[in-house]
Amino acid sequence: MKKFLLLTVAVLVLMVSPVMAKEGFYLGAFVPTNTISGDAGRGVDSGTGWGLRAGVGFNRYVAIEANYSRTKHDITGGSSFDLKGLAADVKLNFPLTTLDSAQVMSLEPYLLLGYGHYEATDSTTNKSDGGQWGFGIELYLFRELSVHAGWTKTKVSFDSPSNKDGAVKTVDFGLIYHFM
Repeated sequence: MKKFLLLTVAVLVLMVSPVMAKEGFYLGAFVPTNTISGDAGRGVDSGTGWGLRAGVGFNRYVAIEANYSRTKHDITGGSSFDLKGLAADVKLNFPLTTLDSAQVMSLEPYLLLGYGHYEATDSTTNKSDGGQWGFGIELYLFRELSVHAGWTKTKVSFDSPSNKDGAVKTVDFGLIYHFM
């Protein structure tokens, strides 16, 4: 899986012209809402928290980004746990409009493909890794500032007390600052 992902990134980077806009580093903050499904999510409520995102745009169409998030979930019976997530993704952008004279792009859908790691912490720590995919849309307010809304799904299998399979589905909203 990792070799396939690296090969896919290399091919996409070579296929797309590197002289277009959107190159460079970006940082963002977001509010995620996580829902855990399957055996891993039995008796667990959705949780909301905070997250940080950083990425590098190679050109107008391809970027690599990483994000960290933390949400709090209640469990049936009165207890709760923190869910920490760390993910790395290849982001494929699909600009719907061209850059105008002020270099503002109005609307840009995207797809994500990557890998996520989650840790559920209460009195113990349960870990899981898995492939993830997602989609979203960015709306540029200014050349340097955009707002986004996205959805991702990560396949998980927590290791304790026994393997509990499921998926972490995340809806997030946030701001991104693009360093030009």
